[in-house]
Amino acid sequence: MSASLLLSPQPGESILDLCAAPGGKTTHLAELSGDKATIVACDVANGRLQRIRDNAARLQLKSIHPIVIPKDGHDLPAGPFDAVLVDVPCSNTGVLNRRPEARWRFEQHGLEELVVLQTRLLLQACHLVRPGGRVVYSTCSMEAEENRGVVDTVLTALKEFRLDREIQHRPGQPADGAYQALLIRSSG
Repeated sequence: MSASLLLSPQPGESILDLCAAPGGKTTHLAELSGDKATIVACDVANGRLQRIRDNAARLQLKSIHPIVIPKDGHDLPAGPFDAVLVDVPCSNTGVLNRRPEARWRFEQHGLEELVVLQTRLLLQACHLVRPGGRVVYSTCSMEAEENRGVVDTVLTALKEFRLDREIQHRPGQPADGAYQALLIRSSG
């Protein structure tokens, strides 16, 4: 919920949720905007998007528009968007109490591959936001490489963005571990 609150969706805005499934943040964005934004919810699997459709119908939310995108990200929805949420696939090290199996999947080589994917996704998100718009980058990881490391890499590459705010949630205080960064694109 913290990532959706940090993005601060407003009525009338065009919002992209780049890695939307299973849709908890997507429906939260819709509710925070009073169901008066246009929210494009993307994922690579239609089956995963069905959960978003089902939840939107159950909650009677009309502002959510699910779209399947290719895994390589070459055919993303056309922007520009006022705001983009990119809650990337990650190592899950902030949620080990709920996903204990993640401990046995964690490998340094896998982490390096995740960082490449996360960086690509954040770069794509930044290219889709309008001047003056905002991007929230989010993980449920405690690893610096996946968090500030990715953000710093993107900020070095895209000089028109600045880090406005970042939040590091520690596991158990009061919930899971997570990281969010709010990036703002300059207006000029």
